[in-house]
Amino acid sequence: MTKKLLLASALGLGAFYYGQTIVFEDNFNDPAKVALWANTDRDGDGEKWEFYNAEEDEMPAFTGDFATSWSWFLEAFTPDNTLTSPAFALPNEEGSITLKFKVGAFDEEIFEEHYAVYVISANSTFTGTETPVFEETLDAGYTEVAKSISVDISEYAGQQVQLVFRHYDCTDIAFIGLDDVEVSFEEKMAVSAVNKNLISIYPNPTSDFIKIQNVKGLQSVRIFDMSGKKIKETSSADIDVRNLSAGQYILNIYSGNEVISRKFIKK
Repeated sequence: MTKKLLLASALGLGAFYYGQTIVFEDNFNDPAKVALWANTDRDGDGEKWEFYNAEEDEMPAFTGDFATSWSWFLEAFTPDNTLTSPAFALPNEEGSITLKFKVGAFDEEIFEEHYAVYVISANSTFTGTETPVFEETLDAGYTEVAKSISVDISEYAGQQVQLVFRHYDCTDIAFIGLDDVEVSFEEKMAVSAVNKNLISIYPNPTSDFIKIQNVKGLQSVRIFDMSGKKIKETSSADIDVRNLSAGQYILNIYSGNEVISRKFIKK
């Protein structure tokens, strides 16, 4: 990757206590674990996800090895590259299941990579028509500090699943980086005031407004439909959704380098 980078550079909610358990994690530092991921070139351009070292390639947003998919190198690509995790089981207990990962891009001026994340049934075939649990176009390069994403995937509790990271629907930019994938389960244990600061949205389902609770340093909120199209952006914690059609949406809450993603239903 060093050669690529040098050349590219030259060219220009309630009150409960939760006990956390890690269900799945991979920081891409172990080649044996990396080999368990399915790496697919869906668009047939010969380019797939690649794995490089952050320190050797001077990418301070990450540590150790990380995954990269390119949309440009000497020529424009139109990537549709997927990286699919090995299968793992999600707990079927009362509590919450959260997917976390970090992303970054080429630099602070070349960054508008588009990607989506899916949770699919174990050993099923990804078709590209599935509903993502998270989707966005990067809003900055996040080259010094990675963007940290947190997605509630509790709806898949009790299932055998795989994660699919898809870089697509963009061209002629540079690359997207991915690292520190983690799925954790927080079991509801006992009544406490510890969890009062958890970010929540309500009511859900809703027919008129969505309210966001317990967000510090809210910068923006973006709503995507289930095809990945951004349909609304605001900086308010009280969001008018009366003009949205009935259906399911992804709501991304942006605060600094943190993004919290939730789904909601418009009645």
